[in-house]
Amino acid sequence: MMNANTRILTCLLATLFLGTFVACKTDKAGSSMAGFPELLPRKDTTGATREWKDIQARYQKYTEALLKDSNDNGARLKLVEVFVNEARVTGNQAHYNDAALQMVNAVIERKSSKKDDFYKANTYKASLLLSLHQFAAAKDIAMQNQLVDAYDASNYGALVDANVELGNYAEAVKMSDKMQGIRPDLRSYSRVSYIRQIYGDNLGAIAAMKLAVLASPTGMEATEWANVTLGDLYLNIGKADTAKLLYETSLKYRPKYAFAEMGLAKVFRAEKKYDLAIEHCKNAIRSLSESSFVSFLADLYELKGDKAKAKEVREDVLALVLEGEKDNEKATYAKHNGNREVASAYMNVGNLDKALEYAQKDLAIRPKNIDANELVAWLLYLKKDYAGAKTHVDAMLSTNGKNANSLYKAALIYAAAGDAAKGNELKTNALAINPNIDPLIMRN
Repeated sequence: MMNANTRILTCLLATLFLGTFVACKTDKAGSSMAGFPELLPRKDTTGATREWKDIQARYQKYTEALLKDSNDNGARLKLVEVFVNEARVTGNQAHYNDAALQMVNAVIERKSSKKDDFYKANTYKASLLLSLHQFAAAKDIAMQNQLVDAYDASNYGALVDANVELGNYAEAVKMSDKMQGIRPDLRSYSRVSYIRQIYGDNLGAIAAMKLAVLASPTGMEATEWANVTLGDLYLNIGKADTAKLLYETSLKYRPKYAFAEMGLAKVFRAEKKYDLAIEHCKNAIRSLSESSFVSFLADLYELKGDKAKAKEVREDVLALVLEGEKDNEKATYAKHNGNREVASAYMNVGNLDKALEYAQKDLAIRPKNIDANELVAWLLYLKKDYAGAKTHVDAMLSTNGKNANSLYKAALIYAAAGDAAKGNELKTNALAINPNIDPLIMRN
């Protein structure tokens, strides 16, 4: 989802709505007067007031407990939960990942820590490392945790995620089956859905995500995330009306929810209603200053015909991402692997050489991952290295995925590499899955 390259919202708003790029810093972990990581103010568009008051009360409770007893690891671990929640809801990954790891490491490094506290801290650490895209390190910790407790579903969840990102898909299936057997809930069902999608079972992915939505109360961030993801699955098979209804439902239960607003932006883009798409995309950015949202906005400007604005926004995104990478090097506890984000930002401004450099760094970390292979394949295609592109497309297609945009890219690459028959077959398959192929892909 989100990463250390996020910005303070005012910077993005100045860029997008005032037409001026503001060179302000990414939030970094600070300390309160008592020496604890800060709980940063939420924007008024983020979440329910009651939810925010509850978070503030929990933060105060556990920091006060630590002031009374510096050995209270239970309070430290509760603060980790607060920080992880805020990272997810607000998108301020850089600050809160650093804050959570500070608490986690304090538990792990204390000689007085009880065995249960040490174990729980390591389960949190595996999850945090995944959010930082440190997949191999997260997998190692989760495997160690599994040896301690073979019936803790969270370990299998981390192993599903790590193995998916590393391209170990068969192993991810095994871990998913074990997780679901222990704890059939939103977290396990959503992972089943994702794996089914990877293997090309789009309808099976939808069925599993429906179970995820039903497994948690409406209005909760995790529930509405699952509901929006269900909408995305429908949108990806061309059922825009169903997707739109799901996004609107999420906004009813969680007003101004950024991912639901982005869902509507995608629906209106598919319908070529670019002004409406831009409006909803900007709504999402007001709630969550996520660089991928801004990149999507640039695409909308281009599709609308405003190439100058699209170019301006893409250049701003690249500047944001590169500045975030510089700040990332200064992080005390949390260093984010941003190779893929940097590659995408360079690609969007047309610097294919730099984009390929970072995409290949990402691929070197996870050579079997289908997404990493797809990005390298597409960049090589854009650079007219069709034979090289085809090699990576073969890896991308290894799981028989049924993402229409991906298949259309593969069709273009096969045709350019001299296999017109395979190209036509893939193009037909892509359009059968979803006729609303990204028009920016079809232009190449």
